[in-house]
Amino acid sequence: MDNSHATKSCVLILLVVLLCAERVQGLECYQCFDVPPETSCNTTTCPYPDGRCVIQMIEIIEDSQRKKAKNNYCFSICPTNKYFKILGATVNVKSFCCEKDLCNAGGATGSSS
Repeated sequence: MDNSHATKSCVLILLVVLLCAERVQGLECYQCFDVPPETSCNTTTCPYPDGRCVIQMIEIIEDSQRKKAKNNYCFSICPTNKYFKILGATVNVKSFCCEKDLCNAGGATGSSS
């Protein structure tokens, strides 16, 4: 093996190591629960090795009143969308998941479950 080939191999190995190192440090997600949709959230490192950032948009309708809130967090799976009625209120929860650092910043911007 000549010097040129050895150098190219070393550069390739270094590139692969650098690309993998970012994911080893852990996925960063925004985290907050039951806050108004326009609220900014703090960041956290995801404790799940194959986790994903989640944003849930929640709408509660009771009589003629609507309340909207959001949850931002990291989870091991992408939660499913939910629609149910409880104590006379209708609750609609839409979940969106993504797998890049801080990709759950705003409203429904990720891919839906």
